[in-house]
Amino acid sequence: MEEITFEEIVEQAFVEAKALIEKQSRYSYPFRDRFEHTLRVLKWAKRIHESEGGDIEVITLAVIFHDTGWDDQEDHAVIGAELARKYLINQGISPEIINRVVSAVETHNKRQNPRANLPIENLIVMDADRLDELGVTTLVWDSMTTAIQEKPSFKKALERSQMFFAGAKEGINLIHTQAGRKFYCERVEIWEKSLAHLRYELGESDVIDI
Repeated sequence: MEEITFEEIVEQAFVEAKALIEKQSRYSYPFRDRFEHTLRVLKWAKRIHESEGGDIEVITLAVIFHDTGWDDQEDHAVIGAELARKYLINQGISPEIINRVVSAVETHNKRQNPRANLPIENLIVMDADRLDELGVTTLVWDSMTTAIQEKPSFKKALERSQMFFAGAKEGINLIHTQAGRKFYCERVEIWEKSLAHLRYELGESDVIDI
């Protein structure tokens, strides 16, 4: 019997994760697909990994399962970690790898944990999850959210995005890797510039105030 490759494990894990996500009763906007979010988080994780290192296999599997769990009364990260453990045990993955993946899933939303207490893989998954839907994507999100509400307008989209941008710069304190912080600052900067241009284009400002 041929030994299964990591690529095959990942391919099968994606299938399992997508099925688990589709079973969730978690509310989301109609334009926000959590599996697509997972795919984007993995891209961010790989970008951070290029600079920060870490075990890409652990990072990849943790990202795939990070949002698979949901319950209104329990931390979704804990549920997702157990779903990952159960799946990976059935795939014959080594206990050492399983424990590291489970740990990264379980902590992916615990961004206030001291950096020194967590492995680099955990920090990368944490940062990658935070980086998705930040920057231009945020502005698009706010526009689409406004569009499905009563009496949508460009101005309402601008106001909504400005409201969320106000706390965005402080969010840098929740990014734990150097590469993640670089990406975060770039995303915030382009979001800020986009808002300035939008204010100008809508006549809310006579100058591009940035």
